[in-house]
Order: sequence, then structure tokens, then C-alpha cells
Amino acid sequence: MSPSTSPRFFTEREMARHCSKDSCWVRLGTRVYDVTSFLRMHPGGEALILRRSGKDVSGEMEGPPHRHSENARRWMEQYYIGELDRDSGTEEAQVGSDQRHMT
Repeated sequence: MSPSTSPRFFTEREMARHCSKDSCWVRLGTRVYDVTSFLRMHPGGEALILRRSGKDVSGEMEGPPHRHSENARRWMEQYYIGELDRDSGTEEAQVGSDQRHMT
């Protein structure tokens, strides 16, 4: 996503729909990443990521078992697709988020 492009916003509900080998999303804080194409390349194996799909992986990036390198963090940025909608806990926010995606 280029710096001039506004980020897409995703709800928790949307995140929960991407928890498989065919569509695997994770987040780092509020940043959402589609890591589907990275699963097979992950040095620790795809199962480690799949168990955390739809969730915040900040703790795993910091360790244990190891802290991921700055290079790994930069690499992850190529999978960035948008931001978590912090207001997604309500139905009203769900509707608002859906409308944002249509623009």
C-alpha cells in the first residue's frame, strides 16, 4: 500500500473469517497483514502462524522463543493490507466499517 493511499479498515469479525491456509490474516497491534502467501516460507512452519491467525502476533514477534529481527519486521510490511477498526465492537461500527470498504 503506497503512503498516499488511505488504509482499509477491518473489523474483528472480518479478521475471524481469515483463519485458514487459504486465507490467513494476522495483526501486529492495529496493523492487519494477509500472510497467506508467506505461510509456506515461514522458517518456523506454517502451523505456528495458522494457530495465531486472526489474532495479534505482537507477543510472538517480541519473543519467546525469540525476538524477530528488524529484517523480519520489514519483510512483514509487504503483507500489510490495512488497519483494525478499533470501534468494531458494536453493530453500529460494523455498518460504518462496511460502508468505508465500499468507497
